[in-house]
Amino acid sequence: MIRSWQLFTKKLGFNIADHDEYIGMTENPLVHSPLWWIELYQRIKLFPWWIKYNIGFTGESELKDKIISLASEMNLDGRWTKKIVRHAVSEFSKKGLGLDYYGYHNIEHELEATYFALLSANGNIKQSNNDNGIFTKEDVKYLFVSALFHDYDPAKHFDKPNEESIEWFLRNDPEIMKFIDIIGIDINVVIALIYRTAYPFKGRISEKATKRIHELLSIKGNLKGDDVNGNKNNINTAVDDLKRIEHYQRLGWFLSVCERMAGYALGDFEHANKLARSNAHSLGWHPSVINEESVKYFDTLKQEKEMLQFVLKGIPDNFRKNFYNNIESFQNLYEEEKRIRNLTRSKEISFECRVEKIGNGNNIGKTSDLDLEVRNCVLNIYNKLPIPLKRGERHFISSLSNPDTILITLRIKKEQMSYRNNDKDSNEIGVKKPVSIAKEGNTYSNETIVGYVKGGPIEKHKLRRGTFDENYGKKNTVYMEWICIKPGFWGSAGGHLLRMNFLLEAKKRRYDFITGYVHRNVIMKRISKGEIIQIVQKYDPDKLDYYRIDLNRISIIIKTEEEKEKEEDDLDEFATALYP
Repeated sequence: MIRSWQLFTKKLGFNIADHDEYIGMTENPLVHSPLWWIELYQRIKLFPWWIKYNIGFTGESELKDKIISLASEMNLDGRWTKKIVRHAVSEFSKKGLGLDYYGYHNIEHELEATYFALLSANGNIKQSNNDNGIFTKEDVKYLFVSALFHDYDPAKHFDKPNEESIEWFLRNDPEIMKFIDIIGIDINVVIALIYRTAYPFKGRISEKATKRIHELLSIKGNLKGDDVNGNKNNINTAVDDLKRIEHYQRLGWFLSVCERMAGYALGDFEHANKLARSNAHSLGWHPSVINEESVKYFDTLKQEKEMLQFVLKGIPDNFRKNFYNNIESFQNLYEEEKRIRNLTRSKEISFECRVEKIGNGNNIGKTSDLDLEVRNCVLNIYNKLPIPLKRGERHFISSLSNPDTILITLRIKKEQMSYRNNDKDSNEIGVKKPVSIAKEGNTYSNETIVGYVKGGPIEKHKLRRGTFDENYGKKNTVYMEWICIKPGFWGSAGGHLLRMNFLLEAKKRRYDFITGYVHRNVIMKRISKGEIIQIVQKYDPDKLDYYRIDLNRISIIIKTEEEKEKEEDDLDEFATALYP
């Protein structure tokens, strides 16, 4: 039940007063207000998803149910919890941060962070027998609301939210303000906790966030030791106020660690890998550094040892095990990447591309002339890589039976594993033995397919909402899907080979244009190197833009491995390994 003094707080409108006084402290980040019909269209478009969400057929609805159940266990009002979670999901979705947003900081991340933070807090409360004040009832409320909206920045131009923008949106959302007033907490403390989630919390970022945190927690009437003019009444209350500021800074630190750990503890490695790739896309990372940067990410988390151990202490054993298993998996993948890259650089393995033949499947019992082993291998890579804009396995399989499909595979060169020496010379000094590129449960051999690129007529593909292509229906444009390469083989010129061979095959089939979606950074780097590429439609904040290449205006050069090696420290050409 909601206590009477909380209702009294709502009636007095304390948070509204704070809003009026401090609204000018943060600049309105909106350049143009969203048109009403855009939000209406978003609602209509999301209606099928909302039906599934409300009957429990989506991952978000499962998280929602877990949050509501756990919040109830922690004495938060059930009806209030349901309504505020529903509002959060609705706002994130209709403002483009929901179902169709390819970025790390979306509604799924908000729900995971909220559930995980409550889970760890509840575990610590139970272990302490709730007698040492680690988390008060008020702390739980602040933690819940701050976690749920810590990335709420619909106007962002990058995936990483801006805390000042979040503050503006929270203060200007009447529904959120109403929810906060109902349970009698202070909007300034909620925002202070969110500022503490700024990452990385060091240097100028830390200084700026800490300054704003102190401002928010020192607002007139917010501290017990202030008189009506905001002056300190006595030394004891001033000390108490400093302790209170320190307490909320620590609570914000707890939230910061929780939100960075949540997805990697709640899911298996497939989910963790998806998060890592979404984050890599958002930051414009080259795919060859995803595992390396993930290892560094977890290393920096370990540097916050005190809070990390506190968070881990409060969660169930299975989630703790998940977290450490996922860290180990990223470390293993990174070590495997380094090993394969060294073999590639030392010429002990190299790659070749092959254009696969896809016929009509006129043979009895066959739906396609594509070799079954090739089909299964390509499908396996497709299913294991969390790539953007997936249309699903059914559509993917269907396209492998269409003769208009262009499919190019990346293979380890045949006979690469042997050195063509006579048997009599095999024991000579200096003669290298065949290299076995193998790992337990994962063996690579001659002609093993390690990547592919696929595409076809634009008319056979579904474009993102908002993309209009003037050539649609003219049958002169081929759409290139995501280039997919097995983990471990990034950064070895495979992406360059696949991309150039796809362009060459498209020219042979007399297409005039190639289109697709790619991260804006990759497009701009290619343009800076002289490529003629048109950005047809930009998308913010995920920067997954729609581009067009005029095949009649380019000549295609496939660089040798020796030429690629001369481009030291330049990963742009390799960027096609992830971005077409």
